[in-house]
Amino acid sequence: MKILRKIHLWLAMPFGIVISIICLTGALLVIEKPVTRMLYPDFYNEVPVTHAQNSPYTTQGSPLTVGTSHDVPENRQKELHKVEKPKKKRLPFFRKVMQLHRWLLNPPAKKGEKSVGKIIVGVSTVAFVFTLISGMFIWWPRNGKVLLNRLQVKFSKGWRRFLLDAHVSLGFWTFLLLLLMALTGLTWSFSSYREMFYTLLGSDGTDAETRRLVMSLHTGTWGGALTQTLYFLAALIGGTLPLTGYYLWWKRRDKV
Repeated sequence: MKILRKIHLWLAMPFGIVISIICLTGALLVIEKPVTRMLYPDFYNEVPVTHAQNSPYTTQGSPLTVGTSHDVPENRQKELHKVEKPKKKRLPFFRKVMQLHRWLLNPPAKKGEKSVGKIIVGVSTVAFVFTLISGMFIWWPRNGKVLLNRLQVKFSKGWRRFLLDAHVSLGFWTFLLLLLMALTGLTWSFSSYREMFYTLLGSDGTDAETRRLVMSLHTGTWGGALTQTLYFLAALIGGTLPLTGYYLWWKRRDKV
């Protein structure tokens, strides 16, 4: 148990601030679409654009009038009816939040490449996984009565007890969701981990359905508004865990 406490402390101390940033920005991204729709109801409305506008079979931006379908080669007929997928839209504020969440405002030069910010986020997320797991072992209750106390946040026993409960009890409540978010989030940080993760899902990572599944597990969209709300609260609490941990470590240090 002493070794686990040291692992928990040594990982939380250097990476805690980054973990807080990742969690708090993640909480904002969970509510990005509802907030954007509330502020700008028409923001996500898109007008489909056809490839016909750029086709050689157009005149001044409009398709040529042809007598029969045989006047246009078959491959061009398909192109005329193909609709472009609109690019993902994002408010400037949430664009910065995403860059902070994924790369600490230091995005890679090209998609798939590394950057210092991307590596720091990835390593910090790995540290978060081990911090969560070690914390569960450290604070796992010995019996049912202790478990009941572990799951409560007491407001009437002083500031330090409140922060201890906020660190331990809220950590218990959010453990599974935070662990799921961290494990899925690592697929965007390390290509080797991504390949292994998708292999476990029975995919090579190229099919859109599996990628959507991983994204939904990461952001909470798999269960609609209810799971998104739970993810938002869990990420928000996750952002406070390192901060309450720093405080508790400092107070314990003062007593030594």
